[in-house]
Parts: sequence; structure tokens; C-alpha cells
Amino acid sequence: MHQSRKEQGLERTSRRMLHADRREALVFSELEDDIEAAADWAAGGAPKRPDPSGERGI
Repeated sequence: MHQSRKEQGLERTSRRMLHADRREALVFSELEDDIEAAADWAAGGAPKRPDPSGERGI
């Protein structure tokens, strides 16, 4: 069974949009670790744990 030109155009357009969303999701997942590391760095790193002995380290 053949598709009309309109149906073919709609299918191509929806396929392009779907692939663009997938690419965006893949790129974001690859960059997510970098984004979290940058946020930690900008906030001054991980919070330091208090010394159980009550002394402050230098």
C-alpha cells in the first residue's frame, strides 16, 4: 500500500522531531555529571564533616 505525499511528509517530519528529542536527551545525559560537578564547584565543593573530636583541622 502506498502513502500519499502528505502522509510521507508528515512521517518524515515526525521522525526528524523524534530523533532531535532523542539526541537532546542523550547529550543531556552525557553532560549531567559535568553539570553536577560544576554546581558543586561553584558552591564551594562538598560540605566538610565536623571533626568528631571537636577540633578544627587547618
